[in-house]
Amino acid sequence: MAKQKIAILGGGISGLSAAYQLSRTPALQARFDITVYQMGWRLGGKIASGRDASGRNLEHGLHVWFGCYDNAFRMLQEVYSSQPQNATFKAWTDALKPQPFTPIGVETDGNWSYWPITWPSNPEVPGQGGLQLTLWEMITRLVAMLRQTLKDLGLDFPVTTALPEAHGLLQGIFGLAARFGLPVGSPGRALADELAAAGAHSFLDVLKATQLWAEALGADPTRHAPQHPDAIVDLLGLLNDAFKAGPAATAAPGTTVHVVRDMLDIAQAFIKGMIDDVLKPDQPFEALDAGGLEFRAWLVKHGADPGIVDESSIIRALYDTAFQYLDGDPAHPSYAAGTAVGVLTRLVATYKGDMLWEVQSGMGEAVIAPLYRRLLGAGVKFRFFHKVRKLELSADKKQIAKIHIDRQADVVAGDYRPTFNVGGLECWGSEPDWTQLVNGAQLKAAGANFESHWNTTAATAQIALQQGADYDSVVLAISMGAYKPLNAEAGMCDELIAASSAFDQFVNKIPIVPTLSLQLWCDVTTAVLGWDMGKPAAVAGPEPLSVWADMSQVLDFEPWQNVATKPKSLHYLCGTFATPLFKQPSTNATVPAQAAAALKQAVVDWLEHSSNAAWDVACDGKSFRWEMLIDPAGRAGNNRLDAQYLRANIGPTDCCVGSPAGTTQFRLGPDPGDHGFANLFLAGEAARSGCNTSAVEGAVMTGMAAARAISGDPIEIVGYDFLTTRPSEFIQE
Repeated sequence: MAKQKIAILGGGISGLSAAYQLSRTPALQARFDITVYQMGWRLGGKIASGRDASGRNLEHGLHVWFGCYDNAFRMLQEVYSSQPQNATFKAWTDALKPQPFTPIGVETDGNWSYWPITWPSNPEVPGQGGLQLTLWEMITRLVAMLRQTLKDLGLDFPVTTALPEAHGLLQGIFGLAARFGLPVGSPGRALADELAAAGAHSFLDVLKATQLWAEALGADPTRHAPQHPDAIVDLLGLLNDAFKAGPAATAAPGTTVHVVRDMLDIAQAFIKGMIDDVLKPDQPFEALDAGGLEFRAWLVKHGADPGIVDESSIIRALYDTAFQYLDGDPAHPSYAAGTAVGVLTRLVATYKGDMLWEVQSGMGEAVIAPLYRRLLGAGVKFRFFHKVRKLELSADKKQIAKIHIDRQADVVAGDYRPTFNVGGLECWGSEPDWTQLVNGAQLKAAGANFESHWNTTAATAQIALQQGADYDSVVLAISMGAYKPLNAEAGMCDELIAASSAFDQFVNKIPIVPTLSLQLWCDVTTAVLGWDMGKPAAVAGPEPLSVWADMSQVLDFEPWQNVATKPKSLHYLCGTFATPLFKQPSTNATVPAQAAAALKQAVVDWLEHSSNAAWDVACDGKSFRWEMLIDPAGRAGNNRLDAQYLRANIGPTDCCVGSPAGTTQFRLGPDPGDHGFANLFLAGEAARSGCNTSAVEGAVMTGMAAARAISGDPIEIVGYDFLTTRPSEFIQE
């Protein structure tokens, strides 16, 4: 029986995920003939990385993995199960390690500080065990984490002193424990009875009672009296009011007490909203998006203080992490309510092991290269320097009849070999290996950039892949920016947009977001820069470089031959980029230079005036100590930035996909029934998934879903239906 031919367009993590699921067993390899078509010389998409001529690792941006990335971790674990014995990273735990410390920036009247947050570890292993919690158990875990955080801070006080009416309210609320009954002998009931008889109530004791009460309801609170969830909300509301009337009443902005005030207010509204809008009506998270409600408005609807919602760094941390700003402008945040609620629940309540995991070297060599080698071994073919120009429909507009591709460069002999060894790691280059390309020296001298939307190098050939001969099914895994109409220029999916209203709305209603990133190699330690806390992965700092991680561990895998000149610290920063340049047509060859100039000025301004938020020794708010940056050329002042790595992710395929209010309904799943093209399967961060947000996990899920739709096999995708599952359907496995 002839193999089914699969053309995967795009070698980002979603396309690689699809290829992996279609080739992971000998039986699948016997069924499918898979070819991946990739623009340029490397794989990975937004998590691609490459080594420059000196061996330094250059990333697309700052990327971390969250402990709830079950599918991404599982794939990585399977890939690492067959690592060669001489590999530098023999196990997945060598490549990714926990990063529990995630401080949040706090700004008060122009002054910045960071609030330390260390997430507790748990014994679970990401990628293993599936999603086993019911919605109520997730809510219970949120309450438990809130209590642990406040307990660690030691912020205790008599509730009835701060809020005199609290005594009567508590007596009434705790009376529910006896009236409606918790499970016999439960610790929640014992504590409730004890507190109900007491004359005074400690803040932490009441919070403990709240947690134990929630835990006592088990996996499904509907088995008990319906008043129980309301009692939990009432207790949280009472504690919120008491804290505002007590410690927070005289607390200065920016202090720990002030941040805790924000946390309590947001947490109470968040949990109340979950109970009122999801649990009680038994509707999925995505139902909250039907009315176009924005997350911050949803919090206010459920009692959050509008001022806190607008100003709190806790809220901004979520938006910064997910790049949820229209056109990259921090002045215009927008995140669909149901999507945000679901994503935040998954991040905080279901992580395994640790909340955050960091790669130890480049993402390309730690994740993409082992996956690439695994796919090669499974018979997957790769065609580098193949840029898709147009998808042509059949006469009846129901199939992809042809795929038009520009071959960007010709290889001297055989297939292009994209990786090479650096210190025992298989790495990608930050540029092509010009020696493998026909006229490579001339192409390099001409400044050819095969990954750039504005590359002016002429194609060496135009290829037309034919349905039936070259492929049977197509996985469209190219980032949506590549086929999104941004100007009058013709696009690769124009025929599809014209033929399908669903595809039209998918492409045109969901926005993309430009970003920027920065890597700094310093000849001083992070402590000497002025940071006096532990190794951070920080968020909600000053814009536009609001996300920062000390990535000094990567230095151990960069070939610094001279110990004396080896950097003492390495820093990755990123954020959104408020620029319209991503909308410029590909014929405007001046765009990269414009972007580079604007980015350098933004970085100079940030380092001179905002980096003192974390590095007050390096910056006094007026100037930056440029000599702290390593520059082998010995340049002076901000020209030392020319030895660092600044990247403007403004190419349409480099932009992230946004999830603003009013857009969820337009996301499409992988199945042809969603858009009407029988042999087309969608993958990528814009496709519908269990997070509907720009993230490695979402992209991996969409690749898996495309593979499942093609193969018909029951591929388990953990959390794929998380946003569309009713609480009553969450079944403990």
